[in-house]
Amino acid sequence: MHSSVFTAIQDDLKHVSTLISDALRTDEPRVVELLDDIGEFHGKMLRPAMLLQFARTLGDVTDDHRKLAAAIEMIHTATLIHDDMIDDGDMRRGQPTAHVRYGNSAAVLLGDYFYTHAFHLVASIQRPELSHQLTAVTNIVCQGELHQMCARRDLALEESEYNRIIYAKTAALTEISCAFGLINGAPEQQQAAAEYGRKCGMAFQIVDDCLDLSGNPEKVGKTLSTDIECGRLTLPFIHLLKLQQNEADKQRIGKQLLQVQNEQDVQAVREQVLSGGGVESAMSTARTYVAEAQQAIQVLPDTTIRQELLELAAFIVARDF
Repeated sequence: MHSSVFTAIQDDLKHVSTLISDALRTDEPRVVELLDDIGEFHGKMLRPAMLLQFARTLGDVTDDHRKLAAAIEMIHTATLIHDDMIDDGDMRRGQPTAHVRYGNSAAVLLGDYFYTHAFHLVASIQRPELSHQLTAVTNIVCQGELHQMCARRDLALEESEYNRIIYAKTAALTEISCAFGLINGAPEQQQAAAEYGRKCGMAFQIVDDCLDLSGNPEKVGKTLSTDIECGRLTLPFIHLLKLQQNEADKQRIGKQLLQVQNEQDVQAVREQVLSGGGVESAMSTARTYVAEAQQAIQVLPDTTIRQELLELAAFIVARDF
C-alpha cells in the first residue's frame, strides 16, 4: 500500500497495536510463551486504517475509535486463524499458520481467545450499542463461513448467492469498520461510510479469490489454490462457467473441478480458469465495486483525507498482482 495513505495515522495504528497486545496480555506463563511465539499477529491493518481515516474526517481520533479498531483487528485475526485450519493452509503472512505450529485444538482456542478479548475491549467503552453491533456482525461473519462450507462443490451456485456469502464473511466487517469511524457523525455520513466499507469489502474478497488462482505465493504470503482443493466456487469459477458457449463445455469444466485429487489436477483447473477469462472477468467486477465505493464518499468534504480514502480503495484491486 502507498505509504502516503497511512502517514497521518501511523501513531494511531501503533496505539492500536499496543491496545491489542495489552488486551491479549495474561499472567499465565504458558499462554504468554505461545503468544510471544506467534509474534506479529496482524497484517496490513486495512480495517483499522479505514476506521481511523473516517474518524479523522470529523476531527480527532478518540480512544474509543482506537479501541474499536483494535477489537475489529482481533476479530479479523480470529477468523484467519480458523480459516487457515479449515482450509489446511500452511502459510499466512509468510509464516507457518497456527494450526501447523500448534495443532488444530490450540488453533481453535487461540481464535476464540482473540474473539473474547475483542468483545471485552469493546465492552470497556461502555456504549452498549457498539457491543451489540459488533457481536451482531460477528454472528454474520460466522454464518457466512458456514454458508460457504455448505455451498462447496455446488456447480449451480449463482453469483447472487456468492455475493451473499462474501458480504457475510468479509464485507460486513469492513462495513462496520468504516461506520464505527463515524460513530459521532450524522446519519448520512455514517451511511456513506458504511457503503464505502461494504463495497470495498466485496472487492477485497473477490480480489482474494482471484489471487488464490493467479497470485504469487511469496508476494501474497499465504497458501494458494485452497479454493480449488476445497471445491469452492468463487467468482472466477462462476464467471468462467457463464462464459462457456455450450452446456458440454460447462459440464466438462465443472467435472474437472469436482474431481481434483492431486497437485496436477489443481494446476490444470487453475490454468483453465486463468486462460478461460474467469479471473479477468471477476477482477472487472471488483473494479466496479471499488468505483462505487469511491463514489459513495463524494458526499464527504473534499479534503486530503477523502483523497486518501480514495487511494485506499484503489489499493484493493492493485495489491500483490
